[in-house]
Amino acid sequence: MRTNAAAALVLTAAFAATVVGCTATLGDPGSGSAGGTGGQAPPGNGNLPTGNTPTVDKLGNACAATQIAPPLLRRLGTREYAATVQAAFPALGKAGVDVSSLISISDDTLSKLRLGNDASVLLVGNQTAKEVMASAEAVAATVTSPESFPLVLPCASSAPDEACATTFIADVGAALCRRPLKDDERARYLAAYRSIAGRSDFRTGLKWTLTAILQSPAMLYRSEIGTAKGGAYQLSPDEIAAALAYDFGGGPPSAALLARAAGGALSDPTQRIAEARQLLLTAGGRQVLQQLFRQWSLYPRVIAETRAVDNFDVVRQAMNDETQRFIDEVVVNRKGGVKDLLTAPLTVLNPTLKQFYGYGGPEIAGSGAGAGDWTVVDRPAEAGVGLLAQGAILAGNAHPDSSSPTLRGLVVFERLLCNPRPLPPANVPRIEAAAPGVKTTRQRYEQTHAAGGACPVCHTQFDPIGFGFEHFDQTGRYRADEGGLPIDASGTARAPDGTSLFSFDGLTDLSQKLAALPQVANCLGGFAEAFVFGGGGGQSCLAAEQRQALTQGQTGLLDFVAALAGAPSFAQRQGP
Repeated sequence: MRTNAAAALVLTAAFAATVVGCTATLGDPGSGSAGGTGGQAPPGNGNLPTGNTPTVDKLGNACAATQIAPPLLRRLGTREYAATVQAAFPALGKAGVDVSSLISISDDTLSKLRLGNDASVLLVGNQTAKEVMASAEAVAATVTSPESFPLVLPCASSAPDEACATTFIADVGAALCRRPLKDDERARYLAAYRSIAGRSDFRTGLKWTLTAILQSPAMLYRSEIGTAKGGAYQLSPDEIAAALAYDFGGGPPSAALLARAAGGALSDPTQRIAEARQLLLTAGGRQVLQQLFRQWSLYPRVIAETRAVDNFDVVRQAMNDETQRFIDEVVVNRKGGVKDLLTAPLTVLNPTLKQFYGYGGPEIAGSGAGAGDWTVVDRPAEAGVGLLAQGAILAGNAHPDSSSPTLRGLVVFERLLCNPRPLPPANVPRIEAAAPGVKTTRQRYEQTHAAGGACPVCHTQFDPIGFGFEHFDQTGRYRADEGGLPIDASGTARAPDGTSLFSFDGLTDLSQKLAALPQVANCLGGFAEAFVFGGGGGQSCLAAEQRQALTQGQTGLLDFVAALAGAPSFAQRQGP
């Protein structure tokens, strides 16, 4: 049974975290929930946006000079919190106990920038505080259980006294808070232990003390504030080490990284970039990259789709995995850039998808993405190239009974060109149902969206782009014709002001011409920059030099993301 002192300690920690949450984005102008359309992400991918709020287009702005981000407190995301807890108890991990599975904090919501790690939305309200409290109690109960406690704290069996408790508080507190506890923190936790253990026992005292540490602001938040120096705020070595570890490795800094930071090595941008690149190549770093590309392209939408096709629930999950493996192959294994991502004539298939798509010859020799039943294969000429030809993109942006030039065109318009989605007018007309052999999808859309009224104002910006996808049906498979009718997959990509960017014929031509546009690389670069800096406190253009190298094709995407660690905002913040 919980003692009154323990309950007060837990509630105080939760309340403190909530108070910190109210000021967690210093200098941030404020940001709400994201707009958009599409299904729901699978567990662990974050919530995909719904509604009609326009996206913010500043990610694609050309940057004349690098800006400095404001000071921030960044609440740990769900994955980051779990990784921190798991790393704090390595003995349990070696024994096969997955401590992170006890954490039940809701998935992170996307911000207006469509970022799941944006500091402007990672706050601690009542619901999150309850979830953090419940997770902390579950973790603490497991750690201090009779089976686990001797693995975590050997002196719990041999000498369960105050000296043993002091060791536990210092070691676990430093691991969870990513820095040594301050004197007043150690004293406070030790006093709580004494109060609880004096009325119960050693194990109960440390159980509720750990519960409090797991809810403390020092555990929940990453500080990127620093101290005033020369008109700016200089981040501390611990802050820089934590930023590197979480932004590029998905978890807390190791003892070795903290030691390097304490020795001054990470004050050198070159050293930070090298460290970031190493972290990105770890299992946790690859997950960080996957999260970046999931939130940018929103390809997990396909998992929520339904089609009148046998076994489509298996197919749609395989499509999601295909795109994840394709991105990993191009970006990590081949060190490709934006052009490679959009034009690579390959994909990664398993037997289910080979049968579904109707192609998938011999594995490409020397590739690292093939694992188990998955193999890297060449695409046939008609199957398109690059990211836009992925089944997850094609089927994830279509209707159950037909393709959708509008949804597919918006993928390019919003995610590749960084244009804000216009708000739809009232009383949007319905498009007539598909009638095989009577009209093509393009004809039906042109009749409704381009024939007059309010629709053409918006739809002429993205429907013509979506027509380039029309050789692929609602399941993502190639079709030579549509119900016996010839398909016109030509179109023109235009800027919001009506200026023609280029004309194209078919998805391969569209992909190749998009890959040649500097603004596409700049758009993706802006998103990656915002992702690494947690929204940047509302400040864009935090890495102008690095983005220029990406837009000019001088660097691959992996190296570009790592190079963000060399930007000024990785070591300093705007001054007072």
